Amino acid sequence: MIGNKLEQSIVEVFQDDLSSTYSINQVSKILKKSYPIINKKSNFFLKEGVLKKINVGKSYQCFLNLGSDKARVLMALNEIGKKESFIAKGKDSDILMDEISQLSKKFSIDTVLLYKKSLIFVTSEVDKKDEMMALSILTKDYTMLFFDKERFTEYFVGNKDLQRYHIILFNVDLCMNMISKVSDRLIVTGMMNQDGKAKGKLGGKKR
Repeated sequence: MIGNKLEQSIVEVFQDDLSSTYSINQVSKILKKSYPIINKKSNFFLKEGVLKKINVGKSYQCFLNLGSDKARVLMALNEIGKKESFIAKGKDSDILMDEISQLSKKFSIDTVLLYKKSLIFVTSEVDKKDEMMALSILTKDYTMLFFDKERFTEYFVGNKDLQRYHIILFNVDLCMNMISKVSDRLIVTGMMNQDGKAKGKLGGKKR
C-alpha cells in the first residue's frame, strides 16, 4: 500500500520545493529519520515512479515525478491536509469557503488558491473579474487575483514562494494537473535561478 504517514512526509519534502532536487541523505536530515529507512522508502518511490532521479557521478538526486498518477494522488492528499488544517484553525474560514462555493456556481472557476493574503482565481472568465469582485465580500480581507490557466502556470513557475506557501481551497485535482504539465520547467527554472549553486546542490550539497 502507498500513502502512509512516512511516505506522505517524504513526498511533502519534495512538494514544498518543486523546483529543487534532493539526495536521500538530505531528505533523511530534513525529516530527522534514519538514512536506511528513508533510503528504503525512496527506492520504493523510484520503483513506483513517484520519484525520478538525476545521476551525478556515483550518486543521484531525486525529484517528484509529477507525470505519475501516484505522485499526484499523494500530493493531493497533502494539499487536502493543508486545506483541512487551515479550515480547522481559521475562525472565518467557513465564510471564505462558502463564498468560493457560491462564486463557483455563478462563474466558471477552475481552482482557487490562498497565498498569504491573496486569493488566486484560475478561471476562463477573467474578463468577468469585476463582476466576481462586486459579488464578493472577501475583497475587504483579501487581494483577489485572476488568471487563466496559461498565465497561472507561468506565474506559478516563476514564484518559488507561491510554490511552497499556497493552500488549494477549491478543486485540488485540477490544480495538480495544471502544475504537473510544467513539472520539467519547474526543475529547470529552479536550477537556473540558483546559478552556480545548482551545480553544487546536484553534486550532493547537504541540507
